[in-house]
Amino acid sequence: MDQCQALYQSLLPLNEKLHGPLDAIYPSMALPAVLLVGNHSSGKSSFINHVLGRQIQKAGVAPTDDAFTIIAPGPEDRDQDGPALIGDPDWGFSPLRQFGPTLIHHSLLKIRRDLNANFIMIDTPGMIDSPGNATGFLGKTPMDRGYDFQGVLRWMAERADVVCLFFDPDKPGTTGETLSVLLHSLSGMDHKLLIVLNKADQFEKMHDFARAYGSLCWNLSKVIPRKDLPRIYTMCLPSTTSNDKIDATPPSVSVLQQDLETARHEVVEQIRQAPARRVDNVITLLYDSCCLLEMQAKLLQDWHARKSKLFWKAVQQVTGVLTMGSAATVLWHTTTAATVSSAAAVTSGMAATVLLSTSGLMWYHSTALQAWTEQSQTATELSAAFSRTHAREIQNGDEYTAAVWQRLRHTLPTALSQSPSKPSAKDIQFLQSILHEQIPALRRQVSPQHYGKSSNENNDKNE
Repeated sequence: MDQCQALYQSLLPLNEKLHGPLDAIYPSMALPAVLLVGNHSSGKSSFINHVLGRQIQKAGVAPTDDAFTIIAPGPEDRDQDGPALIGDPDWGFSPLRQFGPTLIHHSLLKIRRDLNANFIMIDTPGMIDSPGNATGFLGKTPMDRGYDFQGVLRWMAERADVVCLFFDPDKPGTTGETLSVLLHSLSGMDHKLLIVLNKADQFEKMHDFARAYGSLCWNLSKVIPRKDLPRIYTMCLPSTTSNDKIDATPPSVSVLQQDLETARHEVVEQIRQAPARRVDNVITLLYDSCCLLEMQAKLLQDWHARKSKLFWKAVQQVTGVLTMGSAATVLWHTTTAATVSSAAAVTSGMAATVLLSTSGLMWYHSTALQAWTEQSQTATELSAAFSRTHAREIQNGDEYTAAVWQRLRHTLPTALSQSPSKPSAKDIQFLQSILHEQIPALRRQVSPQHYGKSSNENNDKNE
């Protein structure tokens, strides 16, 4: 973890130089994190109570909470409001200030003792479409809640070690905001995303279950661009027997009920593996950050090269006009001026013409360069620049490079508008060294023993 943090810190000077997309604070939370996302009645809060073994979150069919609630283990029960949580640098939530005061005041920390967990769980506001936006998930605006809800979820999902997306039988994927979150906030998170169809014990007939499951698969297919859908964990929660403790003894159940409980145990086990998965996720986040910065550096190299070409072309033309005009004026003055009575006036007129022509040409090229700078920030020009700088990856069908570009394309115009410095070849080599040497070395350190490892690596670990 310390090595990852040191490598990330080494990226920050270059990120500042290039006005890059990386956070100035190391993107890590104080403890391994599990993020729960879903509809307002999908059972997220009840599931948290079940996993942690305590009645912590209020649960209900109607929306019961509109805040991001972080539940963490501690020596005593204590609550903190959003400003205190985000103001505490030790928790790792300080960068959330960028999303504004509305989010800060809709955040909450709950510290609870005697939790059966060594990780934090993040309960998110339930997703529900307002009447004006019920027609489709593409019509939603980022600020419907007073802050960029999808941006906040993206920020948290990138730092979480496990992400659970909950659906329920009443709304199996039909909530537009849920689909939009899956498309924009959780893209690229497949390695740590669990899709859960909860409350499956509410189905009284197999026909109803088939319709709900089919509806969920149909809606997921709209936002998951693959023929094969990810696994959907179909499960249910046990009933509670007291106000504080969760009954851990399952009743006598049928074979179908046992299948639902088996799926629930698998999800819980995946969540309890969050601490073990944290190192891998931190290395993955470091790799993604380095890839983002490398792509921005290459695109800025291309941008500066084209801008420099236009600039020196303008300098060449202005210098040519000034040189030729001055030479013609001097030549006329030395060869013809003696025979003309108004030679001084003509010479002055020629000199003025040369200066005006040069000034006009300079103004023209300055205006053209400014227009090019603005044009270069459009989506069409940025896509063309990506095609030039990553032609081989595009030709090879590199989907990861395409995904990195989709994340970068929205922040790149802002960086270009600030006239970032030109990255040097040494900067690119530095990033490639981290990507191709230091990060693979970290992967080898934490990977389990297997026959594919070289004998030297195994000996080093044994020593």
